Amino acid sequence: MATSNKNSSGKRKRDVKIEFTISPVLQKVEKKISEAQNFQLEVIAKTNFNSFNGREIAAWLRKNHRMWRAVLLPLDFISLRDMADGSWHADTLYIYPEDGYHFKLEEIMKEQFHADETQWIGRESAMDMLGTSEIQDASYVILSAWWD
Repeated sequence: MATSNKNSSGKRKRDVKIEFTISPVLQKVEKKISEAQNFQLEVIAKTNFNSFNGREIAAWLRKNHRMWRAVLLPLDFISLRDMADGSWHADTLYIYPEDGYHFKLEEIMKEQFHADETQWIGRESAMDMLGTSEIQDASYVILSAWWD
């Protein structure tokens, strides 16, 4: 039985090949917070004094991880003296921002979390602190937020 290339009205059928093209949708991969950084966020969450509300700051930092590379709330030697009594003397939060979020992070630390003082650590000092020479020419590398 032969197959006709004509439809019922006598016109020639056209072979139509239907193709669907699905454009790949680029999705930004969500950054993961490292185990070491999670530990530091837990320390921040357990630190509360004066206007520094560590629980709120740590929760905000987790939610907005796309804005920063790393955060650190270092101790001083007064902490060593008083840690057995449950005191954690830390008053300065350091934030290494992702590109484009520098001033937004500073604004949030001042306005939302009431940092008493903020300052930027520029290229030369930041390279010394981070132990690298790969920082491009920038005045705003590490944000320091201090609470009294």
